[in-house]
Amino acid sequence: MKPITLPILSLIILMSSLLSLSALAEDEQSCKIDTSKLLWTKAEYAISGDTLVINKQVVRLIGIHAPKIAKEQKFNNSGEPLAKESQTFLNKLLANNNLEVGVEFDTTRLDNRNRQLVHLFLKDGTSIQQKILESGFAVNRTMYNNLKHAKCYYQAEEKARKGGYQLWDYLAKHPDSHFPLVDSSKLTTQDTGFRIIKGKIVKVDKSSTNYIINMDTTGIRIPKEYWDRFDYNKIKALEGQTIEVRGYAYLYKRVMYMIIKEPYAFAPFSPIGNS
Repeated sequence: MKPITLPILSLIILMSSLLSLSALAEDEQSCKIDTSKLLWTKAEYAISGDTLVINKQVVRLIGIHAPKIAKEQKFNNSGEPLAKESQTFLNKLLANNNLEVGVEFDTTRLDNRNRQLVHLFLKDGTSIQQKILESGFAVNRTMYNNLKHAKCYYQAEEKARKGGYQLWDYLAKHPDSHFPLVDSSKLTTQDTGFRIIKGKIVKVDKSSTNYIINMDTTGIRIPKEYWDRFDYNKIKALEGQTIEVRGYAYLYKRVMYMIIKEPYAFAPFSPIGNS
């Protein structure tokens, strides 16, 4: 067999690189869809960075958690960093596109507050959720088994994290904010609400009602009704590993807990799911 000459070898490397870049580009654009299949309508305005009004109905964007705006009510909600900026970003995005949005539904259409759950797109097929996540004005959160663009949304968040945009820039400058990400060992009793918690898994077990995943200060629980979405052997293999998990943290008897229903709550992409 003749040895591969340098020019041919260089060409092979170049072609391989081009194919890899092409595959990456396709993967990064996976949020785009055929716009002719969407239901087109006019949005009205954004209530927050992940909630808006369409046809006089409150609509929640699938797959993202934007910072919550402070509310002065009986129980004061101090809000989360960059909440107003996130709302403004969504309002400008809508205004710059003549308020026209394409609506796509998923497995679950209503949340527990009777709000419609939607994926939204612009006329050119661009995902609104993807734009918000890539800009760093929200983080990914998969809920209600709505998985159509789950991987794409996580990739969009990762782009913002690597670029240090908005929420990630804020966190770098204000690490004591613990939002959106906090080390489990640094949690305080004030760190309730939505969080991405990073920590080492010290124990994995299961009871008759829950899969039990314990970090040093955080108890993660997967209720039995959702076990069909998870592979327990993969969960068990997490022992000793440092991972991230995202969801609503709550305090019970001075211990932080998080209830998880979706494999996508763990990073990277769904490493413990059944699929």
